Amino acid sequence: MTLVRIAPAVLAVGCAVCAVAAPAPTLTVLTYNIHHGAGRDGKLDLERIARVIESAKADVICLQEMDRNLPRTNHEDFPAWFEKRLGMKAVFGCNYKFDGGEYGVATLTKLPIVSNENTALPNPKSVEPRGCLRVTLQWEGREVDLFNTHLGLKGPERDEQAAVVVKLIEVKRPVILAGDMNEGLEAPGLKQFLAVLHDALTAPDGPRDTRRIDHILVSDAFAVMDGRVIENEETRVASDHLPRVATVKFK
Repeated sequence: MTLVRIAPAVLAVGCAVCAVAAPAPTLTVLTYNIHHGAGRDGKLDLERIARVIESAKADVICLQEMDRNLPRTNHEDFPAWFEKRLGMKAVFGCNYKFDGGEYGVATLTKLPIVSNENTALPNPKSVEPRGCLRVTLQWEGREVDLFNTHLGLKGPERDEQAAVVVKLIEVKRPVILAGDMNEGLEAPGLKQFLAVLHDALTAPDGPRDTRRIDHILVSDAFAVMDGRVIENEETRVASDHLPRVATVKFK
């Protein structure tokens, strides 16, 4: 039998190849308009919403239509409730104060939070106020700007709001924009976003769901691994929206 000796340098190269071949870490993002916890069956059930969120196993969660201390939802502090239930840090962006409480969006994560800021968006017709919550996270040694928003109901209103959000985005940084945009991929507001970001919910070789109004968009820093909707018996009842999930990694 002949013994083959492998030089240490060759072994070192082989180990380096193994290290390069290791899968890159991924980041999973969920966006979900929870309809202030009220399901299609008329029941207020935050536990049901929490189960849906847990099923996605997301690292970052962007929720819209969040109540805090409002009579219609028994004065429950939604951000604090989800923070405790999910074991994540919650950042709340209040966009509307009424009936002695607050209403807006919230972002939850276990990742380190560097900073956060909520920006009021244009409200040209003096209807429900809207905002855009930025939470800057630390992930894989880099800062990621995560924007969570819920745009208005009318096209001209959304156009003005989208223009402001685009100005907040620094495209050279890792950026994720998620939320209920109240319009599809072919609408003017979304086209403003798609001029600087990419749709993370449409597979490269898959059909575009142009009617979808809940979106996750990412900057050039990310490669999209997967985009999906969570649709099952529970999600069809838990809210009037379905949760959307995207998994990305750094390029």
